[in-house]
Amino acid sequence: MHPLRIRTACRSRGPDAFLLGFLERQAMNVPQYDAIVIGSGAGGAAAAYRLVSGGMRVLLLEKGGHLPKDGSTLDVRRVVHDGEYFSREPWLDGQGNSIVPEEHFNVGGKTKWYGAALLRFSAREFLPEAAYACLGWPISPDDLTPYYEEAERLLGVRPFDCEPDLAAILDRLQADSAWQSSPMPMGLSADIVNHPNEAAHFDGFASAKNLKGEAETSLLSQLQARTNFTLLPDAEVDALLGHPGSPATVSGVRLRDGRIFYAPRILLAAGALHSPRLLSRYLSETGLGSVLPVAALVGRYVKLHLLTAMVSVSLGIKADLIRKTTVVINERYPHSSIQPLGFDGALIEALMPRFLPGALRRAVAKRAYGFFLQTEDGSDVGNRV
Repeated sequence: MHPLRIRTACRSRGPDAFLLGFLERQAMNVPQYDAIVIGSGAGGAAAAYRLVSGGMRVLLLEKGGHLPKDGSTLDVRRVVHDGEYFSREPWLDGQGNSIVPEEHFNVGGKTKWYGAALLRFSAREFLPEAAYACLGWPISPDDLTPYYEEAERLLGVRPFDCEPDLAAILDRLQADSAWQSSPMPMGLSADIVNHPNEAAHFDGFASAKNLKGEAETSLLSQLQARTNFTLLPDAEVDALLGHPGSPATVSGVRLRDGRIFYAPRILLAAGALHSPRLLSRYLSETGLGSVLPVAALVGRYVKLHLLTAMVSVSLGIKADLIRKTTVVINERYPHSSIQPLGFDGALIEALMPRFLPGALRRAVAKRAYGFFLQTEDGSDVGNRV
């Protein structure tokens, strides 16, 4: 019963301050939810989708709000130059210097901004390789197959035909037979080719027409009509709350604005930076940090994508639309790949040094094709938040 209804009921039966206070406290301690999920990105949205589908009452808390659909998230100046949608939250690095990570706080998290590439891990990624500091997985690729298939269905994963300009580049690269190319699995709507501005600005931009497979469009939108699902945007979690008398059990959260929510299950899915920060703070405040042996590992073994961007320039003007249609690998470079960037000439021009004359920037950008070289980070206890 809601506390206000309790108060009214007690007053109608005569004043009893002790009973009133007891019932109000009991009402506030009864969880309205079976689970609270912190973060609405890839992990949080997937967890909420599964729990709600299973019948649980779920509260999903997101630090940011909904992104606009007015096209501003496709605007090169606002997104790239002004960094309008980046967080301004300062952090300290390992040397104590202030830094501002390129973080996004919005419903859907970073999935709104990712480059739509959705590859499965190869079988080799599951095996231990000491030479690359790779630990073995306790499961096999076969164990993940049904989950991969469901995720690909929900996110609308599909290949796109390799376009002419990229095909010409790959023909030269694959003169060395060690380089092997295959279609890139992309979380993009097939209809994106009919929207050139979206097709040229999906990699690092947020779709205004819901043409990218991401957490909000593909998962959370399916839960909106469910009575057992509540999404609370602009709800920054300030602290985890322990169960009274049992700090080893987390049973609630306190928001920055003071609101408190309880549930028997708390899922921390706030990302590689923010989840360890919340948990480390809780362990420190409760004294568990000096009691639990695993506390020292919170925030460690962070794995990153190690990226190098490069641009290929030739005499011909490039006219490919999607561009990011193919992935290239070489067995000599395990845990690595080459992927085209989904950047058109206008975006490449915007990223070029401003001291170059505008005419030169435009001429080069029209003839450029972007790539990034990606390597999976090893498992190192020294990599930490």
